[in-house]
Amino acid sequence: MFETKKELASLGGAFTSAGLSQMDGRMQRQTDREMDQVRSRAVVAATVEQGRGFIAELALSEVGGLSALETHLIQVAPLGEARYKHIVDAYAMGAARTIARFS
Repeated sequence: MFETKKELASLGGAFTSAGLSQMDGRMQRQTDREMDQVRSRAVVAATVEQGRGFIAELALSEVGGLSALETHLIQVAPLGEARYKHIVDAYAMGAARTIARFS
């Protein structure tokens, strides 16, 4: 509980160590529960952002590889250029939608 009071006091807001120590036990427990909820939401939000970053990094790598293959295939079989581009663009758009929806 001391850490919660210290964390709140360090925020420089209306809460001070003295003010928090004057709270009754019920209010201190409620404050601690609410602080735990805030910390939990922050951990979840950070994890979601890490997941979104992982998916974005993977998608960028895949799009880069597909684009390189597209370039190669255009040189080897130029008649398929429009189809190659369409396939790579479709993958990139699908990946972008997945990243945007991820939460």
